[in-house]
Amino acid sequence: MLSVGVLVGAGALASLLYATRPEAAEIEREKPIVEVEVLRAHPRDNPITITAMGEVMATRQLLLQPEIGGRVRDRRDNLVPGGLVREGEILVRIDTRDYAAAIAAQKAAIAQAKVQLADERGRKNVAAAEWEGSLDSLDEDSQKFALRAPQYNSANASLRSAKSQLGKAQRDVSRGTIRAPFDALVLDTPVEAGQVVSQQSKLMTLVATDRYWVSLTVPVSQLDFLDIPTVNTADALGSPAEIIHDAGAGVSIERTGYVERLEGSVDARGRMAKLLVSVPDPLDLKKPAGERSLPLLLGSYVKTALRGRPAKDTVALPREALIDNREVWLVADGKLMRHPIQVIWRDRKQVLVRGLSEGDAVVTTPLAAPTEGMQVTITSERSEPGAVGREQGVIEANTAAPKAGDEDAKDDSDEAGGATVEVDLEPGVTREEASSKKRARKRRKPRKRKKK
Repeated sequence: MLSVGVLVGAGALASLLYATRPEAAEIEREKPIVEVEVLRAHPRDNPITITAMGEVMATRQLLLQPEIGGRVRDRRDNLVPGGLVREGEILVRIDTRDYAAAIAAQKAAIAQAKVQLADERGRKNVAAAEWEGSLDSLDEDSQKFALRAPQYNSANASLRSAKSQLGKAQRDVSRGTIRAPFDALVLDTPVEAGQVVSQQSKLMTLVATDRYWVSLTVPVSQLDFLDIPTVNTADALGSPAEIIHDAGAGVSIERTGYVERLEGSVDARGRMAKLLVSVPDPLDLKKPAGERSLPLLLGSYVKTALRGRPAKDTVALPREALIDNREVWLVADGKLMRHPIQVIWRDRKQVLVRGLSEGDAVVTTPLAAPTEGMQVTITSERSEPGAVGREQGVIEANTAAPKAGDEDAKDDSDEAGGATVEVDLEPGVTREEASSKKRARKRRKPRKRKKK
């Protein structure tokens, strides 16, 4: 009986505790506010600039060798590495006295050949008189020998040969004077005065100074934006280019040029197209010596900016605004919306896209877990990548009636009438500071509990 009473008492106590249990207060959770920055789309013709690194190289490089052998009599003093020579300027003289003797010998041979030819002409005439009326009994070859035609032709050929040898001897003498074939920069000159040279000897290496090439590679897909002579334009000059050589310590060498040609093969490593950019007057020689800038040196690694054709009806966006390179987030009526786009151009910082309309609000803020229809608040607008946001904070007012005690929401709703409004910032307070203070005030507000 005692155990039964204990059980009954325990049950009654449990029922009493259950009946008098405290009710859990219902906590009203605040809906999180997602703040985003947007870029207003304004489709237009955006300029294209293709940037690539390239190497400076010579358009014409000549290894100068003598056409005759002999001893070097004289060489110019400016024939040193880095020296400049003008077209037609005498560079080296080779001793040609032996070739001058050959000229005298050939003149004597010509005189002798003329005498022999005159003698054979007389003999030919005598033979013709002697055989007059008797040649019909001879065959054709015998008639030629009887009239001394072979002997006459041989004497005539000897005269022509002597004249030809005289011309060669005269050319050999002229070849002893070696001139610059074009305005050139001397790379090296191993020849010295007194040195005996042959036709295989290396005298010097010259490169033309009228223009250099910059050899660079670009993706094949980007060639369509460039004007390339003989490929997609009939003009002799292709797309303009700016060449910059960063020499360090704040020193840079700048030149302008143009696309000259597209090579016929792709780069073996990157499989990219190879372009040659022509740089006129790379040494700045058209200016007086005291006014020239630093020269563009061969072998330099330079940065080249090619100004291509503009991309029509495109919008410039930061790369972080893209979704899988096919879509972007737009803000419409305070909500997120996916929108397809077409990427026309891209570089390291931005992309050019088509498919956006005038005034579209493209989200540029990276979002952790965005969803279609998510409610967002626009905090800043820009016209293009890198533009400074407006000096105003933007908030989205609640379309419902303000709650009792929520003075901030009431003020915003009364002023906006349930629409998005712009609130001027206090002087000296940035938009980020104002937004931070607003969130802090909301966290300090007491939460109201409702009992069931």
